[in-house]
Amino acid sequence: MTELPKTDAELQALLDARANEVTESLTAKHNGEMANLRKKHDEDLRKAKEQAGKTAEEIAQERMKEQQDANEKELNELRAYKKSSEIAQKLAKEGLPEYFKNDTRLLNADEGNLDKVIKDVKKEYEQTLPKGATRSTVVQQQSQTQQPSSDDKQVAYEKMGEFLKEVVTK
Repeated sequence: MTELPKTDAELQALLDARANEVTESLTAKHNGEMANLRKKHDEDLRKAKEQAGKTAEEIAQERMKEQQDANEKELNELRAYKKSSEIAQKLAKEGLPEYFKNDTRLLNADEGNLDKVIKDVKKEYEQTLPKGATRSTVVQQQSQTQQPSSDDKQVAYEKMGEFLKEVVTK
């Protein structure tokens, strides 16, 4: 625990020290941000100077190349999405869990071998499943005798049976 200042001079010294710390940290943050802006501005200026020396045809070729690269990247992403959706559909058709769509064997397989690879994965998956009955095959036996129902007929039959037992035993 820090000791509290006892005089105004000590308090003022602590406040000044804290103000200097805050000022220095804010100045450092501001200087860092300005340095980043200067770097960005210098980069933009350098790029503008490079393009100023180029002809319109060269600039157009660069922009066309950038557009082709962007199109190629998007095409690759779409192909990957299409392949993963096809794999997911084929896995569902085969009755395999969906998490197999991330299997590298399936992701790296080409279109012709995809069905063969899915069959291999299915064979391996089925080998991991338990064999035989998945539930207990033990038949439960009732250990208690059945309680007679309490309808009027049953009660009458029981009374008649008791009466006949008494008659026969006498």
